[in-house]
Amino acid sequence: MLLTRLVFALSITALLSVCSAYRILGVFPFNAKSHNIVFEALMKGLAKRGHQVDVISHFPLKRPLKNYNDIINLDGSMESLMNNYTIEFVSQFSSLLADVGIIAAEYGNRLCHFMGFEEMQKLIKNPPTDPPYDLVVTEVFGAHCYIGFGHVFKVPVVAISSAIEYPWISSFIGNDDNPAYVPNVYHIGTGKMNFLGRLKTMVTNYAAISLFHYLTGESQTESMRKYLSPDISHIRDVEKSIALTLVNNNPVLSGVKPITPSLVQIAGLHVEGNDQTLPLELKSWMDESSHGVVYFTLGSMVLVESLPVDQIREIFSSFKKIAPVKVLVKIVDSSKIPFKLPDNVKILPWTPQQPVLAHPNTKVFITHGGLGGIQEALYYGIPMIGIPLFGDQFRNVAAFAEKGMLIRIDLKQLSEELLDSSLQTLLRNPAYKKKALHLSKLFREQPISPMNNAIYWIEYVIRNGADSIRSSALQFSWWQLALLDVYCFILSVIVLTLTAIVLCIKFIIRKFSRTPHYKRPQKRKIN
Repeated sequence: MLLTRLVFALSITALLSVCSAYRILGVFPFNAKSHNIVFEALMKGLAKRGHQVDVISHFPLKRPLKNYNDIINLDGSMESLMNNYTIEFVSQFSSLLADVGIIAAEYGNRLCHFMGFEEMQKLIKNPPTDPPYDLVVTEVFGAHCYIGFGHVFKVPVVAISSAIEYPWISSFIGNDDNPAYVPNVYHIGTGKMNFLGRLKTMVTNYAAISLFHYLTGESQTESMRKYLSPDISHIRDVEKSIALTLVNNNPVLSGVKPITPSLVQIAGLHVEGNDQTLPLELKSWMDESSHGVVYFTLGSMVLVESLPVDQIREIFSSFKKIAPVKVLVKIVDSSKIPFKLPDNVKILPWTPQQPVLAHPNTKVFITHGGLGGIQEALYYGIPMIGIPLFGDQFRNVAAFAEKGMLIRIDLKQLSEELLDSSLQTLLRNPAYKKKALHLSKLFREQPISPMNNAIYWIEYVIRNGADSIRSSALQFSWWQLALLDVYCFILSVIVLTLTAIVLCIKFIIRKFSRTPHYKRPQKRKIN
């Protein structure tokens, strides 16, 4: 009898699992590995939860996963960004105008033309029907034209950002940040801002939005009408159709701010589900480094060896001084290092970053300040030296320097002496490690894991529709949201009322202050 009940319960559970499984399309046209790490983690999490996941990206899975299908491989459709940026090249991104311009044009408008590929057109014109798609997940960064897939398939769209919200993202989800105390991705600093800080935040916020809209509006609308549907709305209206936005953010990263239910913070999602392991040779080296390891990388795009040779020589000279502490450096082309390496330094063309940072012997992380690496160091409680190069890295580094977990070094000032001082401070001063562990505790301590949170809201949107948690703020223009019309009305009423009062007072004063005019009696003549 007990066995029968158990079989019945398991059958019901399996049936419910099947009934609640959805078919989800993931479209990720930008070929940045650091971005894809977050997207891949989410899509794998959905597949493991039983959903049928189809993915279009530049990075097909190396190991097959049940329910996860790479249906279109975009690899080779544009130049590789992996290990392809030099220090000289990224220095061009140091201004807001250049950064927004590249995101909008090179990593936005250009990518929209991928929708014209033969495989893409087959999918667009003949989408699967057994079962059909229930949802589209796509990146919001530069190429927002892919949000239009929701219009074609008549399903809700979930947007995902591998960064914190860029200003043009907040503007189309009805969750505009208040620049008085919420810094944006281009503001160097944190939420404690003086007048000049607030002024700069406001100006950069609206400048970034205006420039992005100007550069993408007509181009991406035209692409959607050419490749998706001739009757599709303008890109700015299509953006507002998004049902849910997932952002790689957390209060520990950028401070506390109000958010609507349609904006879900998922920072740490790619860390908690990571299954990378250290290669045996590297694991043995890390295990034997009992005095500690310093890990140095400039991310998946920028080549450390593209630094000026004299600067590289100073860096390695500084590393030599901290022996017996060992140093692991990501160097893709070792032939670019024209001198003998110190005995305590190991270079590799590729390293599994998360297992390295998770290793108990790792003491310091030298990073360019990319959000992914910052989050991983935060998760594992590793103090950092930050050398920001472009984009949001300046803001990320500044924020964690203020938190007391990181020491900032500007690239132009990077020298042997400054690196010596920074390394000695982090290796000898326990305050940085203590702060890192405290912030790690705050980052990890959440009522629901980022993955479970993301999947819950994705399933919620599929069950309840695209409008179920969309903010009503999208119905209003910026001046209505700022209550300018209300303030103008109130001001007009006050002015009119005061004017009426003044006129009444003037009238009364004139009425009662007027001197009565009496005719003098004429004198009679006496005869």
